[in-house]
Amino acid sequence: MPDKSLPPIPDSSALNELDVLLTPPATEDNNTEKSFTSEDEVDFTFDDLDEKDMDLREYARQIITEKILAQEELEKKCNAENVQSFVDLHTEIQFCDQVLGRMEELLNVFQSDLGNISGEIQNLQEKSTFMNLKLKNRKTLESRLGKALQGMVIPPYMIKKITEEEVDEVWLEYLTTINKQMRFIKANQNRPIKSLQNVGPELEKLRLKAASTIRDFFLSRIQLLCVPNANIQIMQQSVFLKYKELHGFIMERHHDAATEIRQTYINALKWYFHNHFERYCKGLLKLQTVPVEKSDMIGSDEGTRKGGLFGNSNKPVINKTNVFALGDRSDTLRIQDPGVILVHAAEAKEQKYQFEQLFRSFNLTLIDNASSEYLFIHEFFSRDSKSAADTTKSLFQSIFESTEKVGMQFTKTYVENSYDAVGLLLCIRINTQLALELQRRRVPALEGYTNATNMLLWPSKPMPKDIHPHFVTRRYAEFAASLLVLNDGYDDAILSNSIHRLRDEFEAVLSRMSNELTDSPKRIAFLVNNYDLIISVFQETHSRAIENEVNYFKQLLSLQTSAFVDEQLKPYFGTMIQCVHKPDTCSIPDLERTSSHFAQTWRQSLRSINASVIQYFSNFKNGTSVLHAVLAQLIVYYTKFLDILEKRGILARLHPVGVQTVMVEIKMFRSTF
Repeated sequence: MPDKSLPPIPDSSALNELDVLLTPPATEDNNTEKSFTSEDEVDFTFDDLDEKDMDLREYARQIITEKILAQEELEKKCNAENVQSFVDLHTEIQFCDQVLGRMEELLNVFQSDLGNISGEIQNLQEKSTFMNLKLKNRKTLESRLGKALQGMVIPPYMIKKITEEEVDEVWLEYLTTINKQMRFIKANQNRPIKSLQNVGPELEKLRLKAASTIRDFFLSRIQLLCVPNANIQIMQQSVFLKYKELHGFIMERHHDAATEIRQTYINALKWYFHNHFERYCKGLLKLQTVPVEKSDMIGSDEGTRKGGLFGNSNKPVINKTNVFALGDRSDTLRIQDPGVILVHAAEAKEQKYQFEQLFRSFNLTLIDNASSEYLFIHEFFSRDSKSAADTTKSLFQSIFESTEKVGMQFTKTYVENSYDAVGLLLCIRINTQLALELQRRRVPALEGYTNATNMLLWPSKPMPKDIHPHFVTRRYAEFAASLLVLNDGYDDAILSNSIHRLRDEFEAVLSRMSNELTDSPKRIAFLVNNYDLIISVFQETHSRAIENEVNYFKQLLSLQTSAFVDEQLKPYFGTMIQCVHKPDTCSIPDLERTSSHFAQTWRQSLRSINASVIQYFSNFKNGTSVLHAVLAQLIVYYTKFLDILEKRGILARLHPVGVQTVMVEIKMFRSTF
C-alpha cells in the first residue's frame, strides 16, 4: 500500500530557483536587458570577458543554453524526487475525496434520519399528550365511577347483618354506610343509569327492614324506663344517646315510626315523672311540722281560742316565738346543696321539717330531673338546629306538664291554708334561687313553672273563677248597706268618707278581677253580675239611706250593659252597626250586601244571641233585662239602617225585612227567657 503521507513541502529558495528556471528566454531586442534584475546578474566581469576575448552574443546564448540545461536538469531532478510524492498526494486526495464522499452520503442519510426522527418525536409528543389526556379522563372517570359504585354496591355481609342480626355498634356502622348510599341514590335518582334503577327497590326493602328493627329496638328500651327503680339517666346515656344515629336514620327514612317512638317515649316519661313526684309529694307532706294557724297571727289573743263565744279551746298554744322568729330557718337559703330529703330515711328517724325545707327538696329534685331531661331531649330528638329549641320545648312540656301541676298543687295547697308569712317568704327566696340556677344551666323550659310558683307564693288578689258574682261582692254589699243604714240620721262625715273609699277600692278590685278574664264579653258580664248583686243587696234593706249608692251602681250597671249589648250584636250585625255609625263610609253596593245578609241570617242570629245570653247570666231577672236591652238595641240599629236605605233611594228596590216582622220574632224570644 503506497505511503498516504503528504510529500515534504519545498522551502522558499527552491521555489524561487524553480521560478527562475521556468522563466522563458529573452529576445534579442532591447527587452533582453530589461529581463534581468540585479538579482539575476551573471557572475562574471568585463575583465574576464576581455581576457577570454569572447563574443558577448555567443556568451549570452551559452548562458541561456546553460540556463535551459540547468533548468531541465533541475526539472528532472525535481521530477525524480517529487513525482512520486505528487502521485502519492494525488492518490491520497482521491482517497480522501472518496472518504469525504461516503461521509457526505452518510451525513445526508443521517440528516434525513434526523429529520424523520424529529417528525417521529413530534408525533410521539402529540400521542403522549393525547394519551395523558385520556389517562386523566379515565382517572377522573374511575374516581367518579368508584364513588358511584360505592354509592350503589352493598356487600352481602352488610345486608345480612342489617336484616338478620341484632342492633349493636357494627350494625350501627353498617346502617350509617347504607344511609349514605341511600342519600346518593336519592340525589341521582333522575339520572338515566340502569344500576341506580335496579338498586333502588332493594334499598327500599332494606330501609323498611332497618326501620322496623330500629323501632322495635327503641320501643323495647323505652319499656325498660318504666321498670321500678330504673335509672333513666344511665339508660339515656348508655343506650339512647349511644345509638342516636339510629333515631336520626328513622327520622329521615320513616316518619311514622319516628313519631311512634317519640310519642311512646313521651307517654312513658310522662307517667314516670308524674308517678314518682306525686308519691314524693305525698311522702313530703307527711314530714311537715304542725302548721301555723289563723289563731297564731300577730293580732290574735293567746287567751282567746275557738270553742264557744267566750270559751277557750283545749288545744295547746303554739310558741309564738317560734312562729314569727326566723332563727335557723334561714339556713335553708345559705346551705349550699345540702341534698334532698329522703322520705323513707326521714320516716325511719321520725324527722319533721318546716314547709320551706320540703318546698326546696321537692323543687330541687324537680329541676335536677327536668334539666337532665331537657338536655337529653335537645340532643336526642332535635334534628334541625333552627327548630331545635322549639322542638325541645314542645316535647319537654308534653312530658312535664302533669308533673308541674303536681308541684303547683303542692305549693298551692300550702299557700291557701298558710298563715306563716316567714315560711312563705323563705319559699319565695328559694324559688328565686332555683330560677337563677335554671338560668345558669341554660334550661329555659321551667321558666313558666317558677314564674307561676312565684305568683302563688306572693299575696295575690282575689281571682274570679267564672263570670258569676264573687263571694266578696255580697260581703261588701252587706257591710256597706249596714254602715249606710247605721249612719242614716247621723251623717257622720268620717264614716261617710270611709264608705266612699271602701266603694272606690272595691270597684277597683272588681275591675282588676275582670281583667283576668281573657274574653271581652266575659269581662263585661262579670261586672254586670257583680253590680247587679250589689244593687239587689242594697235594695233588700228598704232604706232611703242607700238610695245614692244604688243610683251610683245602677249607672255603672247601665254602662256595662250597653257595652255587653254591643259585644253581643257585633259578631252577627257588625257590618250594619258600622253603617249606622258611619253612613258616609258605606256605598250603595255595601248597603245592598248588608241588607241581603240581614234578610238571610237575622232569625238564626237571634237564636244564637238568645243562647249566648242564657250562658252569661244565671240570674233570671238580670238575664231578662240584658236580653231585652240587646233586642231593643237591635231594633234601634235596624230602624236607623232602613232610614239610611230610604235616604239613598234604594229602600223600595231592595224590599228589606220589615221592622214589624223583626219585632214579632223578638217578642217570641223575649217571652222564652
